[in-house]
Amino acid sequence: MGFKLDTSKAYDKVEWVWLDKVMEKLGFADWMRDLIMRCVSTVTYSIKINGTPRGHIISRGIHQGDPLSSYLFLLCAEGLFALIQSAVDRGQMEGVKICRGSSRLSHLFFADDSLTFCKAMLKECDEPQRLLAVYEKASGQQLNRAKTSLFFSGNTPREV
Repeated sequence: MGFKLDTSKAYDKVEWVWLDKVMEKLGFADWMRDLIMRCVSTVTYSIKINGTPRGHIISRGIHQGDPLSSYLFLLCAEGLFALIQSAVDRGQMEGVKICRGSSRLSHLFFADDSLTFCKAMLKECDEPQRLLAVYEKASGQQLNRAKTSLFFSGNTPREV
């Protein structure tokens, strides 16, 4: 079976701690992590009232349109990749084979959409849900349930 997942408000919900920890795990140099985190966490806006800037609005997260936003979002998604890969390595998810003799495919990522594959069995159905709950809580990302879909192979028995 396959899950087509859509992340809602992908750019403005990223937790800064999550981004920093992912960069640390990926081996980013401390100075680079610090520079990126300062760029992300020090964004402020002012509102012009009668032509004069007033107040400061402190923004949170990564914003669509910022030059680095797409790259930083991909780094955050790398954390979801690591969770899925860990489940595969532990045997909690097997993924699917596209054809005989091929390696197993457990997921594909496309910007803020992703596809996750596992066997259409109750025990494998629970694991992706658990992983997604962990990812949502840690990263600040939320799945858009209205745009999330579940697909089954034509070979899947109807009762499953």
